[in-house]
Amino acid sequence: MTDRDWVLAEVERYWREAGLSTEDVSEMRTELDQHLSEALMNGRTVDDVIGDRARFAESWAAARRGRPVVRWADVQSGKTRRDRDTRRDLIFYGIASGALLIAAFAVARQGGDQVENELWRWLWTIFAVVMGIGEIFTAGFFLLPFAIGATAAAILAWLNVVVVAQWLVFFGVSIFSLAYLRRFIGRQDEAEQPRVGANRWKGELGIVLHDIDPHAGTGMVRVLNEEWRATAPQPIPAGAQVIVVDVHGARLVVEQLQS
Repeated sequence: MTDRDWVLAEVERYWREAGLSTEDVSEMRTELDQHLSEALMNGRTVDDVIGDRARFAESWAAARRGRPVVRWADVQSGKTRRDRDTRRDLIFYGIASGALLIAAFAVARQGGDQVENELWRWLWTIFAVVMGIGEIFTAGFFLLPFAIGATAAAILAWLNVVVVAQWLVFFGVSIFSLAYLRRFIGRQDEAEQPRVGANRWKGELGIVLHDIDPHAGTGMVRVLNEEWRATAPQPIPAGAQVIVVDVHGARLVVEQLQS
């Protein structure tokens, strides 16, 4: 694969991740391909035409959209994809937890039993404290959502709200808290696994040198100027363009780019 092909593939992937329409991306790629072809015919290099790839791709995308776009570095690291997944999860879990809270509000209007709530207010309070202490010693934000949900339920119990509403609020608040805290879990994982050594290849483009067969455990790719053994969820033929999505030991995990 030539340097021009690398540039076209990288810039096109960035434009798609930046939110440009398929029509815009196709038109911009065609125009860039023409400029690069003319430059190479005249003895110039790819860098002579575009200079810094990140600045070139960002400025053109911003000019086409008429507003700032995501950073090149964020796309290369996969941050934009993770942020998009987080927003989708927040919407889904927000709707689910909202439905539970609305149901809890409707049930709460009936009022609760004083004697029954005497037990539940202490159960919720103890559960919230235990989950909070457990989060301190385990970390990872796994127990914290349940501590928050139990705290909300405990407040309702002390206000003498019916037990059914307490459970609905517990589930609703816990679900939403879990979805919201996922963004911090992702950041924590990134901090614990910096992009050093082989991890620096995540998000890079590569070319398959030898067929990748996940069942036979064979496959070789070239990323920039280095060759790596590679694996993939599906077979990928030699010559296909791929992107590195993960690193397992001394092997790169790749996915084929769709042409």
